[in-house]
Amino acid sequence: MKPDFSRIIEYLSQKGKSNLFVAIGILGIFLIFISDMGAGNKTDIKAGEEQSLYQYKVRLEKEITDLLGEIDGVGEVKVMITLESGEENVYVHQEKTASDTHRQQGQNNSQEEVKITSENEIVIIDKSGSNSALVEKTLQPVVQGVAVVCSGADDIKVVSAVTNSVSVVLGVPTHKICVTKKR
Repeated sequence: MKPDFSRIIEYLSQKGKSNLFVAIGILGIFLIFISDMGAGNKTDIKAGEEQSLYQYKVRLEKEITDLLGEIDGVGEVKVMITLESGEENVYVHQEKTASDTHRQQGQNNSQEEVKITSENEIVIIDKSGSNSALVEKTLQPVVQGVAVVCSGADDIKVVSAVTNSVSVVLGVPTHKICVTKKR
């Protein structure tokens, strides 16, 4: 069923130009309203990033828990990891350099002035109708600290093995790893 715009056009032409401007204004407001409905996706993306960060943290904690459970004497273990920040993208940059040389000659001397300008821009690509920056690499969240609670933490050898294992696997300095006995 097609809308019949001929009646609307006929009505507006009878009433004059002022009604035409009102109708165009109403149409403009309607279009703005429709375009704002798509803006809600930004918060959905942010929530998705937070969910992804949480899933990454949970997966990391499970993998470390499983690993530490295999160490002799550790016993029952629980791991908590804190992250500094979320995932970070590093974008491809393109550097543009230009030089401009000016020569001035006087009666007894000659001067040369060289002016070099440089611009550094992020490379933008067109993906299916939308522009986005070209990602060079994605950095995983940085681990800020690790707490390990295990039943075998009363043995200094177990504490050392747990601390060293976590430090090697996550790349965290040993002073940011806490190993304590489970009650």
